[in-house]
Amino acid sequence: MAQQHQNLFRLKGFVQQYDWGKKGSASLAARLSYNALGLDFPVELDSPYAEIWMGTHQNGPVHLFDDPIKSLHDVISSNPKIYLGDTLVKKWKGETHVPFLFKVLSIEKALPLQVHPDRALAEELAKKDPKTFVDPNHKPEIAVCIGEQIDSGSWGNGVAFTGFVGFQPLDDISKSIVSVPELRQAIGDDKVVDAFVEEPSKNILHRLYGVLLSRPQNIITPLVHSLVDRTSKDPVALEPETVRLLRKVNEQYPGDVGVLSIVFFMNFVKLKRGEAVYIGADEIHAYLEGDIIEYMAISDNVLNTALVPPEERQTADFLRALTFTSRDKDYWRLPHKPYFKSQNGFTQQETLAAVDGPTIGIVTEGTMKVAVKGQVLDLKQGSIVYVVPGNVILLELAPVDGRAKGEMWWAAAGV
Repeated sequence: MAQQHQNLFRLKGFVQQYDWGKKGSASLAARLSYNALGLDFPVELDSPYAEIWMGTHQNGPVHLFDDPIKSLHDVISSNPKIYLGDTLVKKWKGETHVPFLFKVLSIEKALPLQVHPDRALAEELAKKDPKTFVDPNHKPEIAVCIGEQIDSGSWGNGVAFTGFVGFQPLDDISKSIVSVPELRQAIGDDKVVDAFVEEPSKNILHRLYGVLLSRPQNIITPLVHSLVDRTSKDPVALEPETVRLLRKVNEQYPGDVGVLSIVFFMNFVKLKRGEAVYIGADEIHAYLEGDIIEYMAISDNVLNTALVPPEERQTADFLRALTFTSRDKDYWRLPHKPYFKSQNGFTQQETLAAVDGPTIGIVTEGTMKVAVKGQVLDLKQGSIVYVVPGNVILLELAPVDGRAKGEMWWAAAGV
């Protein structure tokens, strides 16, 4: 007789309190934490709650909710073929980790200007500095907006997330350099500026951006303040949205080189609830505000070079990682498609067909009943579950005060 094993686990997530996170109960990550981590998890009014992690990465591993001493990684390691799936184990021999990291992010102010290195550079950095780069993996990621409209719709009706993704088209960058004298002064190299304006190219953008990011901060700061003051007094000097972005980023990181290197070089992206972007390895980005849910490769590798203190900047490796490919902002948007494993679609009852890899889900609204092979869990907002590969998942909204409204997000590794 085959040995029986558990197919459905409730998990205890991991909270990251980075300083860019929303504070107290204003943070979706904090509100979800009551059931993601347990009712005894303390939420402090003035503390930031930036992320909930759902995965086995060593910087934030999840544990079993009813047995918090045992990690999900412990369970998987006991029998990878069952708990990760035979297909995945054959593809990645010796693997004992969930091959993705699932996150909820609650963003109050801009994240550092960053890039996630590709696998080759990640392996190199992990060998050179294993304390900082604890894994050798790349980190492509999908971000889906799950929050509510921000700033009373001042960014546009229904806009619930804003951020900077990828380099703007080269001609747009060139126009900014020509029209903003403070930007040209901040770059400080007339030869490379003139070469870029005359014939914009990826290679010259690499040189120009590197010069800007490498200038001493004490040179950059007065130029940033001068530009913000000038455009505040003469708001028609630039597009209204650009002026607003300058003010917003400068209020959060006064005088930082990121004010210039983000606003004038990167695409400003606005998402409504349910809309998404994809950011590959080596792509520049800096989220600004809102609540999102992310699906990414299992990695915590990041290179920062602005919107962080000068001593924390990793400018040389950051520049080495970037592709410097310029695209229109819509390039990074992902089209909405129905989940092909869903039987019913948007409904009170749902059946998700089995996948050959692990699956993690989190309830972000309402109360849900989840059943897998006779195991049933009643889950409130914030509850996290792990489903063993090869199992059909049955879902049902549980009415609260006569209303049946809820939302649950899933991440799966189909091989």
